Amino acid sequence: MPRPGCYLQHSVSHDQLTRMLQGSWSGHRRLDLALRALCSVAGGSLSVDDPVVAQPSARLLGEAAWVWSNQDRKVLFGGSVVLLVWTDGHIRIPLAFRVWQKGGASQYDLALELLSSARHRLRCQPAFVLFDSWYPSKKLLKRLRDSGWCCFMPGGVCDGGT
Repeated sequence: MPRPGCYLQHSVSHDQLTRMLQGSWSGHRRLDLALRALCSVAGGSLSVDDPVVAQPSARLLGEAAWVWSNQDRKVLFGGSVVLLVWTDGHIRIPLAFRVWQKGGASQYDLALELLSSARHRLRCQPAFVLFDSWYPSKKLLKRLRDSGWCCFMPGGVCDGGT
């Protein structure tokens, strides 16, 4: 009986895995292929979040700024990261992240970039996309609908397929 989260063990042979690991392509390409296989085989869901990493003593860190932390419900000095995570309900795998910089692209734009990467580069077909209630906009919901993805957010569900 396979353990929860071990979806690939019966569909990939030892020889296929050995050939892939000994191939001449880059580690980045190998990681992309592994994540692509995981996301397409297992379905799961994608989650977009923007945690704040408090760095009160890091005044010289270029990416640090005063940012609002929803978790702490106050402004903190630190960095904000927009994170894309895949989960099947048992395991969580970070797929990609972008560091938000004051004066640069917004967290919202970084989230759109991450979702675009999941769709085009990794070819993810999640059952759902999960995110906080401040993310939805006409542009984001249209992108989800065009991808055929459904989403969950606090206070509602959107059906990307209709």
